[in-house]
Amino acid sequence: MFPNHRSLRQSWKLLLSLAVLALVALAGYFVWQPPLKVRITPTSYHAGEVTSAIATPAVDEVVRIRPKKVLIVACRATKPPKIIQFERELRARLEVELKLMLNDEGCPAAE
Repeated sequence: MFPNHRSLRQSWKLLLSLAVLALVALAGYFVWQPPLKVRITPTSYHAGEVTSAIATPAVDEVVRIRPKKVLIVACRATKPPKIIQFERELRARLEVELKLMLNDEGCPAAE
């Protein structure tokens, strides 16, 4: 006739545990952000809404956005000093995790 107090207490503990787990999962979902993609071609830098022939405006845009991670997508034809220039300027102004990906998709034809 009366519910067992022990099973009622266990049910509440289980419910509370599931609620805490759901809150942690939701918090992780809202905190996670994808890396900011910066495209470097042989002739330009693209970051966010900025396109420039020199690295500084693109670095300014990345610093303004303040991502935790940056994915540099560079054309294979891009000379290493151009990529290194961006990387050095960015590291001097912002502590961020950098990853580099070489890609020919969307790149101007190699000369």
